[in-house]
Amino acid sequence: MIELRPMTEADLPLVEAWLREPHVARWWLADETAEETLGEYADRLAGRGDTATTMLIVVEPGRGPVGWAQWYRWEAYPEEAQELRTRPSEVGLDYAIGDPAAIGRGLGAEMIAALLDEVRSHHPGCGVVVEPEAANLASGRVLERNGFALVDVRRLDFEPSDRPMAIYRLPGDG
Repeated sequence: MIELRPMTEADLPLVEAWLREPHVARWWLADETAEETLGEYADRLAGRGDTATTMLIVVEPGRGPVGWAQWYRWEAYPEEAQELRTRPSEVGLDYAIGDPAAIGRGLGAEMIAALLDEVRSHHPGCGVVVEPEAANLASGRVLERNGFALVDVRRLDFEPSDRPMAIYRLPGDG
């Protein structure tokens, strides 16, 4: 079963290597460079800038780190929350399996399940809204395997590209 641990600055070279993998770069670097992404992560980990996002490393027991994830309360990002029509207690997720040897083995669905457990340990019963690119069918499948429903596909003003995003929601308990 996938485990999650806090990301540290020592993890950034590994995340940088993953960002440069074609299966990751296609989605993560479409609108910014690896250096820009890593700069944001370094700032978050140092307590500067965007500190509302929790950064995690995805670990496959017996193998080691295979990816990373992050979560945040949408209320910390009011403009994005308004455009997505999120509810006050809902959370957002971003995630990637970076290790090419780890893709295609069902770890993505396990990662989402572990991420939901982590988020709900901090915010019991919260709903979750995620917006991967609509063309990222693998991401949609792992969300659907974890109970998310596709609620809309459209361009989002807060995203820097014109590509449509698939908006998925997992309702909360309340």
